[in-house]
Amino acid sequence: MRVTNNTYPDTLLNHMQSITRQMNDLQTQAANGQRITKISDDSAAGNRILDMQEEKGKIAQFTKNAYRAQNINNTTISQLQNFIKISDRANEIAVLANDLQGPEGLKAYAEELDELIEHALRGANAEYNGEFLFGGVASGTEPFTANLDGDGKIQDPDGAGAGLAVNYVGAADGPEFHLSESGKVSPFTDGDTNQQLADFINRLVSLRDALESGSQNAVTDTIRADLETSEDDLIFALSRQGSVQLRIEFDLNLNQQRYTDLEENVSAEADVDLSQTIVRLTQIQNAYQATLQSAGRVLNTSLLNYI
Repeated sequence: MRVTNNTYPDTLLNHMQSITRQMNDLQTQAANGQRITKISDDSAAGNRILDMQEEKGKIAQFTKNAYRAQNINNTTISQLQNFIKISDRANEIAVLANDLQGPEGLKAYAEELDELIEHALRGANAEYNGEFLFGGVASGTEPFTANLDGDGKIQDPDGAGAGLAVNYVGAADGPEFHLSESGKVSPFTDGDTNQQLADFINRLVSLRDALESGSQNAVTDTIRADLETSEDDLIFALSRQGSVQLRIEFDLNLNQQRYTDLEENVSAEADVDLSQTIVRLTQIQNAYQATLQSAGRVLNTSLLNYI
């Protein structure tokens, strides 16, 4: 086979370019710590990394949902705790009313009840980040409407207890948040609980009206029993939100662990073994220098060396 004069220089050039590319790749890997920077570096590992990155994105969204649900639930719990405080005071007043003599004391308690009723209504129409907490999916409008008399006082329509001073006009269900591929939770109270809040405020109004009558016997056993029922409802609602909180915390911890595991798996696929890379880089550099030395000796040889 005839070998032309250009064969060796061409082969040498290709070999030097190959070694140079290997050195550049190894130097880049040693600098950024990444074995894979594009899919073509390792198609199988690259596709696994892409799948894991996609799953990480989903988990990040689930975690964001969980934190938002947690904030809403914490605010809901705080409001329910305020309702229970109002209920405790109302039940206390209902009992103390029996020991009062004269309409003046009853009127003083009635005025306090007015403040508690206003406070309860504001809490029922409380917002979080622009959404009404106790409105269900109808979170864009106030869920509790109040009938007001000419003086702006919350009162039943005819002033004689025949109607409802406060009505719930929200939705039956609250928005849900996805915390995982198959799990979702609503940090909002449901329509039944929200209706119980309206019942509670209306029972406060009944107690206030009884006190305003000035009659010591106006606060009946029925009024007291209704207030106790409302307090039981509030305690149960608070307990239910506590269960929701545990569920959110469980999913948060689970998602955080899944995210950490995925990061470790991505690192195992993509990160370079630095010590091994440095050894390989040293070997390639030695090969590069040896190739240069060999090429120098061969290319400097001519026919004159054999005369």
